[in-house]
Amino acid sequence: MYARHLSDILHRALALPETFDNTLKRFEKLRGYNLIPRGRGKAAVRLTDTEIASSVLGFVPTLPGWAGHVSLCLGGLVAVGGPRASFQQTKTLLETVAAVIASDEACQSIVSISLSIAREQNGDEYYAKAIFDADGARQTVSYVSEMALMLQREAAEKGYDHEKIHAPSARQLVLASQFFVRLRGEIVLSRELNLPLKTDWQEYETEEERDAFHLRLGARPNSRFLNLRVDAQVTWPSEPTRVHFAGHHFVMFPRTKDNSTSISIDLANERLAIEDAKTLLNRFLTLLSWCDDSPAMLEDGWSGNPIPVPVRRNESAFSTAAQWIFSRSIPADPELLQRLAYYREGLNARQAGLVAFAVISFYKVFENRTASAKGQPNLTKLWLRDVFSTVATSLSPDIIKRFDADRNGKDVEKYVFDNCRVATAHASASFPSDADASPEIRRLYSAAEVIHALARHFIQTEYRLSDLYYSDELANVDE
Repeated sequence: MYARHLSDILHRALALPETFDNTLKRFEKLRGYNLIPRGRGKAAVRLTDTEIASSVLGFVPTLPGWAGHVSLCLGGLVAVGGPRASFQQTKTLLETVAAVIASDEACQSIVSISLSIAREQNGDEYYAKAIFDADGARQTVSYVSEMALMLQREAAEKGYDHEKIHAPSARQLVLASQFFVRLRGEIVLSRELNLPLKTDWQEYETEEERDAFHLRLGARPNSRFLNLRVDAQVTWPSEPTRVHFAGHHFVMFPRTKDNSTSISIDLANERLAIEDAKTLLNRFLTLLSWCDDSPAMLEDGWSGNPIPVPVRRNESAFSTAAQWIFSRSIPADPELLQRLAYYREGLNARQAGLVAFAVISFYKVFENRTASAKGQPNLTKLWLRDVFSTVATSLSPDIIKRFDADRNGKDVEKYVFDNCRVATAHASASFPSDADASPEIRRLYSAAEVIHALARHFIQTEYRLSDLYYSDELANVDE
């Protein structure tokens, strides 16, 4: 089956009443991520089952421009409980979908595959669930991020809630058995007929122009670009520009109506690991900040593109209500007011990407203002020791796993006090913290998640402060 033929089939099955131009855009983005063959020269290359599976996943997002990114993210999800708990012992969701369309028996055994995009505070999260019949019984397998290492352990699926929605809302595409049966029928017929490709080539014309453009920006056949959003007020080029810095090349993309200011760097040809590349780009932005005396922050992104691509704008989420009810009074305790101000300062710093300031601001929320008696333990450390196990239950296992790995056996109270508070608040020789170094930034982001939860727990338990718009005090601290 050719990509052109598949685009017709998937458009009818998944995209109507959307225009066919949007479907062609989805396939263009899939080629941009190397998920299907790229370029006019490979138009007559028949797709593999894996490439067909990637194309199917590209129809999950509502916006065609996100097809490649979402397909890559969904395809990389892994089975809860590992391959032994998965459909036909496949490891990833992409392998599962490919296995389903590979045989009539597999198509018949699948009941449904649900593909979800959950909008969370720090970006989109991806989940999936497959229901299938095997050995006379109905089984369910869920797919989560490969970073969820605890959920990949054998038998993890037994305690996993397959029905849980991981966010207040999520968009979902559900593919039933009939979809896979019909798609496989088209695939089998296409391969049996083995007809020559018929196309007007129009969909490849603009792509060839872009290939020449990407070649000028440094794209090579083996490229693997890391694309990162930048929030900056420094001077920036008005057009995509290839820059040479510290022995390496990268591409700067300007802000547009749809895209954020961003930087792309080829990890493969620059021979850099992701952490090293981020550190290099932080050094670059630091020098720009110094020259312009203006802020510049490296934010999140992804890697894997064969070409440098701009990062779409990520507008901050906010909530509105048709009937807005607010009945709160200013707390009478001046110390609580100070701690709440530090809490908001921490949230603002985290949103702005100033993770070191987020750590110290959240820490000040629960810092004990009473000096310890001489020879006695620090009161804040004692509180941290006593409440950490309780607070840890409110955080995801992935966050706790990263936090525990970073403290490397060090007591929680000592790690938070020395390696987080001292390292971020002071230029300490004993506890250094390089704000440009990518591993250090990652460590502080993990710490900030935990310290944020500690700060919220402190305010709720010490002051019984409600987080409702219409109540000042918690009715029950345990609620």
